[in-house]
Amino acid sequence: MKLQKLSPILWTKDLKETISFYESVLGFSGKSHFPNFVTLTRDGIELMFIVPQDEPEDCKSPDNTEEFFPKPQLTGSIFIVTDQVDKLWDSVRDKASIKSPIEDREYLMRDFSILDNNGYELVFGQDIS
Repeated sequence: MKLQKLSPILWTKDLKETISFYESVLGFSGKSHFPNFVTLTRDGIELMFIVPQDEPEDCKSPDNTEEFFPKPQLTGSIFIVTDQVDKLWDSVRDKASIKSPIEDREYLMRDFSILDNNGYELVFGQDIS
């Protein structure tokens, strides 16, 4: 048995803005569009985004006043390996919110990170071992 690929499904509040960010800043293209859902691809990378629907009524507690989906959350980052990290850095550094500028790291990667329009951290790195 072989695992073939990883395709995260991330939540977004604004699908049009997410599509625009990934297409114009990162060069992804929409592979499929359904109401409230899109698959975005570039080379071998695939990310899916969905606008979550309201929490089902039978799951709601009348005592819970917290909004079902206040903002996108991810407890880590999405790490994407590339073969030309400096070229990618040059193409995105003036178009995205920089979390960490490009640098050689102790773990033998040259990488940088940005925040997408939802606040998800995307790390792009190249092996320098």
